[in-house]
Amino acid sequence: MNKEKILTISIIIISILLLILNFWFFPKKSTKKFTLKDEIPVAYKNQNPYLKPKEKQEKQEKIPSVISDKTIYLTFDDGPTHLTNQILDILSKENVVATFFVIGNHFEEYKNVVKKAHNDGHTIAIHSNTHNYGEIYSSDENYFTDLKTINDKIYSVTGHHSHIVRLPGGSSNTVSKKYNQGIVTRITNQLNKDNYYYFDWNVDSGDASGSLSKDQIYQNTTRYLHDGTNIVLMHDAANKKTTVEALSDIIKYAKDNGYTFAKITKNTVPIRHSVNN
Repeated sequence: MNKEKILTISIIIISILLLILNFWFFPKKSTKKFTLKDEIPVAYKNQNPYLKPKEKQEKQEKIPSVISDKTIYLTFDDGPTHLTNQILDILSKENVVATFFVIGNHFEEYKNVVKKAHNDGHTIAIHSNTHNYGEIYSSDENYFTDLKTINDKIYSVTGHHSHIVRLPGGSSNTVSKKYNQGIVTRITNQLNKDNYYYFDWNVDSGDASGSLSKDQIYQNTTRYLHDGTNIVLMHDAANKKTTVEALSDIIKYAKDNGYTFAKITKNTVPIRHSVNN
């Protein structure tokens, strides 16, 4: 055997040995990519951002809050009551979100309704605990004590404190003058400093009078809807049956005329009256 053949055979043997050693010490890594159909190893399960509970996804998409150039913010004061549940059923059926400015009078009795409203994606906001003007507006301290009381009740049900506020009578009320001169000016200034966001309204359903028919509430609301931001004042107190009766027709009118519905948050355009005290 000549030297050239020996060299060639030696090179072939060495190459084979190197190839064997390469596979032995450096095994080929799998290029398989996991998909949602594959059985995902336990180590990956907690890291996969796509594995969200189905319930959570449904809750996030259940009632959208849609801000447009014609947006309606339905707001309900003075609940919760037995009517609040009926309102929630209508909102759910129509896929419409709203804001509830709650008081403490029947809160414990209807706290499950408040929880349902929160879970459905609506804003639970602060109106007052007692809704007693004489107590609330007698001093700055009384107002903020009342606010803390109802906010703690909200927290006990929702797990969150609210920063959305509507003063009893609105920020333009003059009834407070009977109890304390200048108190609303001081309260609103302090609310701003304490990271609260107070809202009044620019469309009044008129249902606060307690004697309006379903048709009157419908007309009062739809007549004054306009481009831009519409914060609609309504009530879900126990005697506001005609408000509930008018609600579906108001929503239908709004949808037919290109309005969208949203809930109030700290980023909502603030509609505020002139402070008169």
